[in-house]
Parts: sequence; C-alpha cells; structure tokens
Amino acid sequence: MYKVFDTGLKKFTSPNTAEQAISGLWRIDEIILNTIDIESLAKRIVNVMLEELGYLKFGYVIIVLSLLDKEKEHLKRISISETPHARKALKSSPIPFKKIVFSIEDKENLTVKSLLKNESYVTEDLSDMLHPAIDRSVVRQVQKNLGILTSLVFPIYAGTSPLGTIIFSLNKKETKISDFEKQILIGFTNATGIAIQHAYLLKKLREANEKLKEIDKLKDEFVSLAGHELRTPMTVIKSYLWLALSGKGGDLTDKLKDYLDKAYSSTDRLIKLVNDMLNVSRIESGRIAINVQKVDLVKLTEDVVGEVKPKFDEGGIKLIFNKPESQPFVIADPDKIKEVLINLVGNALKFTPKDGEIRINFEHKDGMVVTHVSDTGQGIGPEDLPRLFQKFSLIQKSYVTNKQATLGTGLGLYISKSIVKIHKGEIWAESDGIGKGATFSFSLKVYKQADFESMRKGHESKQSLGLIHREI
Repeated sequence: MYKVFDTGLKKFTSPNTAEQAISGLWRIDEIILNTIDIESLAKRIVNVMLEELGYLKFGYVIIVLSLLDKEKEHLKRISISETPHARKALKSSPIPFKKIVFSIEDKENLTVKSLLKNESYVTEDLSDMLHPAIDRSVVRQVQKNLGILTSLVFPIYAGTSPLGTIIFSLNKKETKISDFEKQILIGFTNATGIAIQHAYLLKKLREANEKLKEIDKLKDEFVSLAGHELRTPMTVIKSYLWLALSGKGGDLTDKLKDYLDKAYSSTDRLIKLVNDMLNVSRIESGRIAINVQKVDLVKLTEDVVGEVKPKFDEGGIKLIFNKPESQPFVIADPDKIKEVLINLVGNALKFTPKDGEIRINFEHKDGMVVTHVSDTGQGIGPEDLPRLFQKFSLIQKSYVTNKQATLGTGLGLYISKSIVKIHKGEIWAESDGIGKGATFSFSLKVYKQADFESMRKGHESKQSLGLIHREI
C-alpha cells in the first residue's frame, strides 16, 4: 500500500551532516545544470546520484526518469540507471523499457497520481508504479528477485508546469531513509526540473533558429531570383528611354521630354535598388568572399575620383583628393573597396550643396590605413548617427540638399559596412550636428605578408561572387 512520502525535514544532527548535504546538492547542480542536450541530460539524471555521489552504498539501486508528453497526454519512460539491479529488471520485463507508457487518465498508477497531484509517494509494492502496463504479479516477482523493499516517486515541475516523474527504488525500508537523504532527494528533483526545463527551452530555441535560417535562406533565394528577373527588363526599358530622350525616335515636345525624363530617373532608381538588394543577398548568404591583394589605395582612389568627377562638376561641388607623398599598401579586394569608396563619396554628394566641397584623405595609425571622406554638407543629427549603417535606414529627407540624390535605397552604407567587416576593418561616421558637415571613415590593414596569407587562406575555399557595380 502506498502513502504520501513525508519530506518534512528535522534539524541535522551535526554540522558535518549539513555540510555533506550542501556539498551533495552543489555537486548535483554542477553536473546536471551543465548538461543541455535533453538525451544526454536524461542519462546523467538517473546515474549521477548512484555513480558520482555513491548512493548505491545507501541502498539506492534503480532510478527511473519519465517525462510528460503534453500533446499525447501520456507519461513515458525515458531513462533508467545503469546499475546491475536495473539491468536485471530490464531483462525480466515483458515490455521494452521505452514502450512503458501511461495515459494521464491512468489515475490508479502511482506515477501518474504523483504528477497530477504534485505529491511525493512511497510504496513497498513496486507494481503500484507499473500497473496497468505490466501485470502486478509479474512486477512483484521481479521486485522479490531484486530485493527491492521501498520505491519513492517524486513529481518534476518547473514552476506550476508538470514535466515528469522520477522513481527511486531502494533495498531498504522507508524508516531507514535519513533526513540527509531526504534533503538530497528534494534538491535533486528540483535541480532535475530546472535542468529539463532549460534543455527544453534550448531545444525550442535551436528549432526556432533553424526555422529562421530556412526562412532567411528562402528569402535570399527569392530576392536573388526576383532581382535577376526584374533587372533585365528594367535595363531594357532604361535603354529605350535613353534612346527616346536622345532623340533617336524623333523630336520630342518639352512636356513629353519631361515625362520621359521622370520615367528614366525612376527606372534608374529601381535598377539601383534591385542591384543593391542583390548585393545584400549575396553578402548575407555568405556568397561574397574577398580576393585579397596588395593594393595601392592611392591609385585606387584616383580611379574612383576620375570616375565620379563629372557628377561633381555637374552639381557645382568640389571633390578634393589630398594625395599623400607616401602611403603604405593595404590588404584588400580592390573591386570591393572601390564600391565602398563610391558609396561614401556618392553619399557625401547627396548631402552637400552647390559650391560645397568633399575631401578624401588618409591617415596611417596602429597598423591600419584610415580613409576619411569629409563633406561640408548638412551634417547629421546625433539621433541619426547610430542608424546610419543599418539596412534600409534613411536619414531625414530634410537633410538632403542635392535633388538628384533624394532617391536613395538605404542600402549603400549597409553594403559598405559589410564589405569593410569582411576585410577585418571598421567603418564609422562623425558629425558635429546639423549644418556642420560629416566625415565617413573606414580602416584597412597595412600590408604585411603574414596578415595577407592569413586573410587569403580564410577566403580561398569560398566561391567569390562579385558585387554589382554601383553608380552614383
């Protein structure tokens, strides 16, 4: 006959006993709570007391862990201690261990009752724990053969949420269970509940992360496919609009030319957006690797200045390159760093009024070459600085002074940051506020053979896709 197990504790008879209990509970927490995989955890739970704390010598011969399946509404055996008594019990059982399942409607079963009532029980009849899955007479014969005199069942909870039960079978009477043992049993069960809940949460988190990765992968594939499908027809439309604006199809009225000019600008903006989205997709999916070389940053900057200068002349803005007398080479992928420079210079152009100026200069410090792109434009408010390099982040339109530049995508700085990050550099922006201009800077490693070899090895196994060239 079973009864509620009295877990009420009296004072320990000696400081030594209290110290043993505290030490044992600390060891249990250390072992169980550091195991996060649910399967490994289940095995550790049923073996830690017997093997690592030596509870076999106290008469504990079998420990069984069962967990609640909330969807199927049943209590299922998960793990059993690896002891001689447990092996004999498994061999004698007419049902495989993990097929011993109890519906939560089996209220006569003591483990189910313990779970539902959140109560600990003790019994001298092991069949109370296994009926009706296994015939009582069979269980009692096994119990007799194993010399089991007492079995305890504790409910495992996380707060108010039931998780399962744990059974302790002993070859001694209940009266021989000391207060010290009760303290350990309670602490062990509580630690088990915390550990199982922790493992469940981590499992759910891993599953959620996997789903998010899959969704993100599908998103990248969609963006890539949609981008390529859009890019070709939009380029064709832009070409025909250019032909029409150039008078290739005949004379145009001023009104019609204005309409076509707006259509051309909008088409050009859409193509830039598609190109930027394709570049972001390639970067975020890990399909961009860098082809590092020993790069003359001065020569590369001169090429960029030559490419963008017509735009500056058109807008009446000075572009000044403070060419240094000597400049160390850097480790970089020249094509991708060129995109960074074009992005930063183009960004400065957007926010600099007519008769303003933009300067490019270098600074060599701490083994890095820092490139500064400074403008005399509208500046940036302190509330906008933290958002500058985020995806699709556009600062207030009121800052924009160049009409042609108002049609941004909010991706240029994000792409630039991603490229610089791949190069193991940093990128940042500084401004004293509205009306005081801004400086955008990025750093690259000074060329050293050891660093060059290290970076090259880190990317040589990857497929390197180029970025789609971005025009101002």
